[in-house]
Amino acid sequence: MATEDPSNKEILLQEAAQHLGKQALDTVDISRVSGPVPNATGKLPSSPVCVTQEPVPQNFKHDPAAIMVGLGPEVPRWRPGSVIKWTAWQMGYDSQDDANYAAAQLRQAAEEWNRFNIGVTFEFVPLAKDANFVLSYGGSQGTLLARAYFPNNKDLNFVYVYSFAFQPNWKPFLWKVFSHELGHVIGLRHEFAMDPGPYFEGGAVQINEKNPLSVMNYRDEPPEIQQSDVEATKKFYGLPLGTKISSAAIVEYLPR
Repeated sequence: MATEDPSNKEILLQEAAQHLGKQALDTVDISRVSGPVPNATGKLPSSPVCVTQEPVPQNFKHDPAAIMVGLGPEVPRWRPGSVIKWTAWQMGYDSQDDANYAAAQLRQAAEEWNRFNIGVTFEFVPLAKDANFVLSYGGSQGTLLARAYFPNNKDLNFVYVYSFAFQPNWKPFLWKVFSHELGHVIGLRHEFAMDPGPYFEGGAVQINEKNPLSVMNYRDEPPEIQQSDVEATKKFYGLPLGTKISSAAIVEYLPR
């Protein structure tokens, strides 16, 4: 009887444990993390900055409104009804408190998205082998706060938080930054993705009308999920598979 080859996720985790020690895969015990965080308000010192590319997790470095969607030729989303499972590694941070804080902030952001029943949900799991993504510390990347990914067929993805996000002016708003990052995870692009100028990204298409207060926009206040974000995301996840938005067709992935 043939046996299945190990998945990319299994290979990555096995090699990390072999070369770095099993402690490199230790996750935050979410049951020991405090409850909802205070709802900080006020102006930000600068507009938040995030990107959606893939470096290597810090703990692996010793040896990866109007709603804009789409990635060029396709518009990726998760299959409606999917559960996107996540966990949080505890190594690599400056302190265990920082690891716990980041996990608590991401949990709050996930619960906020879940509250709106937009078509997919987030769920914390204790082990990376069961997760679609891992919250990881990425060290210093200048003024970058965080980095996420879009729906895809990989069996393990990463959401990164960087040292700048722990600066006093940013730290109280981290869960709101994560709300923006989870928008990417469910398939949303920056609202300004197609606007000419220094932040132009390209390859995106628009659903519904623009809203400068969208959680997917950069502005001087912390990002917050708006009713327009909820309505447009529900509309996006309610469209039939294969529907073309502009010239790009909706493609679905199952979280692995």
